[in-house]
Amino acid sequence: MRRIVITMSAVVVVLATALAGASPILADEPPPTDLVIGYPPACDDPDAISNSGVECAGIEPVEALGPIAPEIQAAAEATARADTALVAADGPEALRRNCRFHAEVSMYAPEDWRRLGQSLAAEASHCADYTIALPAIAGNKTQPRADEAWRIRALGPRFHAAAEAHLGGWQTWVTTNNKTWIQAGQEFRRRMAIAGYDVALGDTWALNEVPAAVRQGAGQSRRNLLDFLHGLYEGDGTAPTNGLVFVAGFGQRTQNLSVYLSNMRGWLADSGFWTEADAYVRFWAQEVYGDVRSWGVPDAPGMTRAQHLAAYLMHPLTLARAGGERTASAEAFLRRTYLPLANAAWKWQSSFGFTDVDHLLMQHFISEQVFAIRHDAGTHPAEGPEGRLGFAWVPEPRGEIDFQAKTAVLQQRLASALANAYAQGGSSQMGACGPPGDLVWCEGSYEGALFNEGWDVFSSPWT
Repeated sequence: MRRIVITMSAVVVVLATALAGASPILADEPPPTDLVIGYPPACDDPDAISNSGVECAGIEPVEALGPIAPEIQAAAEATARADTALVAADGPEALRRNCRFHAEVSMYAPEDWRRLGQSLAAEASHCADYTIALPAIAGNKTQPRADEAWRIRALGPRFHAAAEAHLGGWQTWVTTNNKTWIQAGQEFRRRMAIAGYDVALGDTWALNEVPAAVRQGAGQSRRNLLDFLHGLYEGDGTAPTNGLVFVAGFGQRTQNLSVYLSNMRGWLADSGFWTEADAYVRFWAQEVYGDVRSWGVPDAPGMTRAQHLAAYLMHPLTLARAGGERTASAEAFLRRTYLPLANAAWKWQSSFGFTDVDHLLMQHFISEQVFAIRHDAGTHPAEGPEGRLGFAWVPEPRGEIDFQAKTAVLQQRLASALANAYAQGGSSQMGACGPPGDLVWCEGSYEGALFNEGWDVFSSPWT
């Protein structure tokens, strides 16, 4: 069992690492210089949804939180052999025949990525490609993690590694060394190649994460972000590569959404930003870490719960659709790139939403998020996001008994929900709830849960 003990001295070290030399400026304040993009939200912000919660909690990268079960490893190896042989014989499209959607699954995995990859590969959909974002080195956030990309690729031709480009670390690099953001992106690509990432084999970069300052249009934050994306895309010019972008957001239970809505409308109406970003980005992953307390309403019909989940999970794209001509560029960009990054972060009380529930209920919550996203894809087949979805895998033990075994079960439920919802043939959202004849994983509830109707306004036409 893994335990996290944080002393006062450790807190100082963690915060210093997390902010990477940044001054204590909150996410809703403008950046102080023209070279700054922005900072993560304060660790005690109850409404913020942010991957910086990992650093706030003092969680260090760990390759695997427990042993990989022999049967899981054997199944993953068999899948890799079969897929590799099929691609060698008939080409990469052989894996996607008879697929209603080509699912593109992106995982944020700052810990336990090896075990997660094995679990996903053991029950991988033939209709899916899986990208696993690997964390930067804890003591040097500008350094991609080496000796890991090949392990992800070894899971078969459908598995790809993404190197974390930690925004805080590179922000300090730019300001300290008097460099440009384009140079920062180019330098990251150079270090990424040295660390063993191979874009020719499907690896890519993952920018972690776009802060609130960009949404607010503070200072030169948008221009600086675009320059960083430009450098990440371009590298040394020999192998331009579109990458993955994580975007911080607001929690599902947030009650006052008026300022957020206004800022989002202003950002989505900035056509120049989205037109330029379109050249650099493959996946725009909005962090929409749902909250069990806004999902598991007792006695509510399953489709009602799914609709409320979808209103939150899809709100940036929904808002762009509702903007008409004012957001035409943003809508086109999001139709091609939008990826709801949903919640498989277990045992959290904030930052990743509230998921401090038993592992059985968490399996239902994971399943219904897949259900909601898959249902939305079927409802809007020509409007995106087609088969794009992702999850944050960040289990936090809090002294949980049998933590290793329970997290292994959660990984298997996630893998199965994805595989069955995006299977060959017709497939449907019902596959997220279990294999045919055993649809038992979309039935959980949480006492006191209430829907947040506030997200419905994102679908209203702009006035």
